Amino acid sequence: MSTKPLSGNVAVVTGAGRGIGRACAERLAQEGAAVVLAARSAHELDEVAAGIQAAGGRAEVVVTDVSARAEVRHLFEHTQEVFGRLDILVNNAGAMQPLVPVGELVDEDWHRCFDVNMHAVHYCCDTALELLAAGDGGHIIMVGSGQGHSPSPGAAAYCSAKAAVSMYVRALALELRPRSITVNEIVPGAVATELLSWTVGLPMERLHELEPALGGDRMKDPSEVADYVAFLATRSMQAGPTGQCFSLLGRDL
Repeated sequence: MSTKPLSGNVAVVTGAGRGIGRACAERLAQEGAAVVLAARSAHELDEVAAGIQAAGGRAEVVVTDVSARAEVRHLFEHTQEVFGRLDILVNNAGAMQPLVPVGELVDEDWHRCFDVNMHAVHYCCDTALELLAAGDGGHIIMVGSGQGHSPSPGAAAYCSAKAAVSMYVRALALELRPRSITVNEIVPGAVATELLSWTVGLPMERLHELEPALGGDRMKDPSEVADYVAFLATRSMQAGPTGQCFSLLGRDL
């Protein structure tokens, strides 16, 4: 019998093809969970799945645009068909806007920011609830942002969408507590990912140059965020935290 804390559990991780999502999927698999990998890029997901399987874990690939409810429905239908259960949902998929003031922000970028950062979170949670509740409960973990708590100029859409996620966490946690489903937010702060590289216009190898402007934060590896996801995923549903924000920032939110 496996002594891994998540043995027998099933996790869905969105945005699992790279960065924080990939690190979370790999870490949950190391802890014994079977992992369903969701993102839009098949080749990235296949690479992550191959690595998990080579290490003795189990991973399923479901190419998914989480901003499309029909594709989200297919994601969880596939999870149920293959595994018959769901214990952990990590809502990690995200999108950033071009860093421009409101007067220069086009509607397409505004809507895309909310579609991926907020609407997709709701689609995933709403669709996953019955499957999560069918067992002994479960964990929903949102990858939030410090910009959802402290605004930044030039990022109104992203800040607003992430702020909505933070309030959604608190409201959903109250609703789901009686069903033994915890809901928590992790605020990673600055993490060396391709999304951050694109946002600031610096190659990955130069992201450390941003640290003097981070106000006490530091550039982190995605694995550090995955550590906190694993921590929350291994807590008791009855005694574990819910409705909370766990910040990895080196400063106050």
